[in-house]
Amino acid sequence: MPRDHIIPRFILKGFAINPTSKADNQKIMIYDKATSTVKTEKIADAYAIKDFNSPETEKFLAYEYENGVAKIFQRIKKKAINGDKSVSLSNDEYRLLFRFFVIMWRRNNIQIDKAKELSIEIENTLKKMFGDNYKNMLRPEYKDVKIEDIFESKKDEISKIIYDKVIPETDDNDPTVQKTIKHYIPTIIYNKSKIHFILHNSYGTLIHFVPKGYKPDELDMPSFMIEPISNEFCFYLLFSYKEIDISKVNFEIPIEICDNDTDIKNRFINGYITPVATSFVVDETNKEFVIKLHNNGDNDVHL
Repeated sequence: MPRDHIIPRFILKGFAINPTSKADNQKIMIYDKATSTVKTEKIADAYAIKDFNSPETEKFLAYEYENGVAKIFQRIKKKAINGDKSVSLSNDEYRLLFRFFVIMWRRNNIQIDKAKELSIEIENTLKKMFGDNYKNMLRPEYKDVKIEDIFESKKDEISKIIYDKVIPETDDNDPTVQKTIKHYIPTIIYNKSKIHFILHNSYGTLIHFVPKGYKPDELDMPSFMIEPISNEFCFYLLFSYKEIDISKVNFEIPIEICDNDTDIKNRFINGYITPVATSFVVDETNKEFVIKLHNNGDNDVHL
C-alpha cells in the first residue's frame, strides 16, 4: 500500500536539519501541538499517510504540480543566493504557482476533518427539522450509530472521493484561484536572520485583519498570506483592491532580504502559526520560540 505525502517531499527537504546528507537519510524535526513533544523523522516518512490519495490523484499532483513547482522553487533559491533582486516567471509558471497554493490548502487531511464537522452540523440540523421522525428515516444499521463514527469508518473512502473530484477541478477558472491570482501581489522573502522559517501541516497561512470576536468566513479576503518555500524562503502575498492584470507574458517577483531576528519571529513565525495546524516543522533556531508561543496560547492570535 503506497504512502502519500500531504506535504510534498521537495518542500520538506527545504526544512531538513541535515541538508547535506543523502536524500533518503534527510530528516526534519516536528513539534506536535497535541502532545507538546518534538520528534525527528525521516522525510520519506514524515507527513506520509498510507493510501491517502487514489493512484490517479497522486500521479496528477506529481506531474501537473509538484515537478513544475519544484523547479520554480529551485530557481528562486538560486536567484536569491546569487544576489538577484527578482525572479521572472512566465505566464504559465505564474498561474501554476497560484493553482499550487490553492491545491495545497485543499489537499491535506485538515479538509477531511472539516468535512467531518460539516456532516455533524448537517445531522444536527436534520434532527431539529424532523425531530423524532429523523431516526425513522435512517436505514436500520444506522439508527443507533453516531454520524462521526460512520464518517470515521468510511474516512478513507470519503477522502478519495473528495480529492478525486476537487483536485483535478482546481483549474485556472476556479473561483478561488481567480480571486487569489487577481488580488494578491507576491513577494519572495529571503530570510538571512539567525532564526529559520517554520512549516506547518496545513502549509499556507491566511491572515485577516478583522474586529475582535469576528470569525472570518469563506467570503472574506485575507489581508495577506504566507506560503513557505524552505526554512530560508517564503512567499508573502499581499492583498490588492486593484485587480491585477494576469494576461502579461512575464511576471517579475521581487526578492526582499530580511535579516532581523525580531521581524522574522513576529511577522513570519508568530504571524504564520495558525490554530488549524496541528504540527510544525521546526529546528534548533526556532523550536523553543514555537513551543513558548504554543504554551502561552499566542499561536491562536494573529496580527
